[in-house]
Amino acid sequence: MIDVARIDHWAASGSGPFHRASTAAKLLFLFFVVSAAVLSRNPYPLIAGYGVLLAVAAAAGLPWFRVMGLSWYAALFAILYAISFRGGTWLAALFIVKAITPSFAMLMLIVSTPYPKIFALFSAVLPEILAAGLFMTYRTLFILLDMMDSFAAAIRMRGGFSPGSLYKNSANISKGIGMLMVRAVERASRLYAVMVVRGYNGSMAEKGAVHFQRQDWLPLGAGTVVLMLVIVWK
Repeated sequence: MIDVARIDHWAASGSGPFHRASTAAKLLFLFFVVSAAVLSRNPYPLIAGYGVLLAVAAAAGLPWFRVMGLSWYAALFAILYAISFRGGTWLAALFIVKAITPSFAMLMLIVSTPYPKIFALFSAVLPEILAAGLFMTYRTLFILLDMMDSFAAAIRMRGGFSPGSLYKNSANISKGIGMLMVRAVERASRLYAVMVVRGYNGSMAEKGAVHFQRQDWLPLGAGTVVLMLVIVWK
């Protein structure tokens, strides 16, 4: 399970050049990398681009090794997708780098930018109800993931999972999911109550303006390099 508290700590406590860059510049960086992955028909420029992102993350003081490990989760789904095609190793490599390179860029954004800044920027370009909905969905998703992790551990410790007994497993899991949904509604209601106590009245506390600054050269430069590698390297 992803340690959300650790990711929030990395985002809030860092002081490197990537942390100091504006949120708008880092979103443009992510857009450039995703565009490069979409346009690429050759795995080699994306492999080079992945190396560029690794070097930038290490130089900027980001937890590059942990981010690299998390980005490779996307490779699992890419491998399953590649199996359905008969393109050999070359096509499988292309699918993998198309998955892990944008994943690494997205993780660089997350570990260098506190989530309130991201949603504050969204609130400047989206209707308020959509920005608030995205924020609540983000927090509730991780609440559910944490509860599912605790539920899975509890059902194993109490003998609720028996290999080979489909009826017993289905009955226990269905009851657990029902209780999980009740607890999820309760915890989401408590989260909303806490936000109201802290001043939430249907509007995000901060609306971020789209602006750029001198420190933006690193994310904008890195994204441009990755995109140019794909365009130039045919």
